[in-house]
Amino acid sequence: MITMKDIAEKVGVSQSTVSRVINGSSSVAPEIKMKVMECVRILDYHPNVIAQSLVGNKTLLIGVIITDISNPFFSDIIKAVEAEASKYGYSIILCNTGWNAEKEKNYISILKSYKVDGILIVPSDVRGKYFRSLKNSEIPIVVITQDVPEFSCISISHYISGVEVAKHLINMGYSKFVFDGVEHDEKAKGFKQEIIDSGFNINTNLFFTNEEKYDSPTANLKEFISNNYKSERIGIFAFNDIEALKVLHLLKEMKVKVPENVGLVGFDNTFISKETSPTISSVAQPIEEIGRQAIEILVDKICKNNNMDQKHVVLEPRIVVRESSVKSTMY
Repeated sequence: MITMKDIAEKVGVSQSTVSRVINGSSSVAPEIKMKVMECVRILDYHPNVIAQSLVGNKTLLIGVIITDISNPFFSDIIKAVEAEASKYGYSIILCNTGWNAEKEKNYISILKSYKVDGILIVPSDVRGKYFRSLKNSEIPIVVITQDVPEFSCISISHYISGVEVAKHLINMGYSKFVFDGVEHDEKAKGFKQEIIDSGFNINTNLFFTNEEKYDSPTANLKEFISNNYKSERIGIFAFNDIEALKVLHLLKEMKVKVPENVGLVGFDNTFISKETSPTISSVAQPIEEIGRQAIEILVDKICKNNNMDQKHVVLEPRIVVRESSVKSTMY
């Protein structure tokens, strides 16, 4: 059986250094940490979880709360988080809220009863009173995919995503715009601001499909497209790829040409965007980097007993342009 001593001899460091790396200490130089973790992987070292939990009063469990397990984006996030957590000797407990704040509250209570060492969470409602109260939680919490004040977070800039999508659609010649989602979404705010900055009248040129919650394409969207697509080209930004797929089906049902009459951009760049006809342009998030940094921040908080300043990491989004927003002669 491979031991820490074997790892230490192989890398040429002390056994205590190997222990600090495996237990997530931030006091080890990054290059040493990388060498140790690579050796751990090659030798297939597995820590004695029972012994570690008894000595350190830790369960080596991390709770991961997401909003929608049916969304391929979250499946990819879970995969990245689980792979990174295992490098530190942690296992995950997965909870799916279905965008239900009450269910989220119950799951947090359950995770506390399991005495998890930390929680990664995609909040269902960042404005809710209960979620805001978690900033005082004794259990370390890191928010993923959203940037929330007073919490450690790892995300991309949804606002910049909206700005970049608006720029892309404007550059492609679209002159009426739809954000398929809720107006308080940061993506919607960036989208709207760029349209204003580009000189368009938002009262006549911008349409939001939902005011309170994320629903499927509505009758008003169908009406908006019917009333406008023959006179002006419409650019639609959907809040995720699943929604973009639903919009694409609606456009096909209406026999509206994509991208000639209507351009479409999704969000998350999941496999869905690559498997449709036409393929769907989408905003890509660096999933593996989100998983790596989320676990790194959480483990650091666990090692420091949650006594550290909140850390906000905002990564850059990237639009992957496909057939749904660019004419084939330009693609």
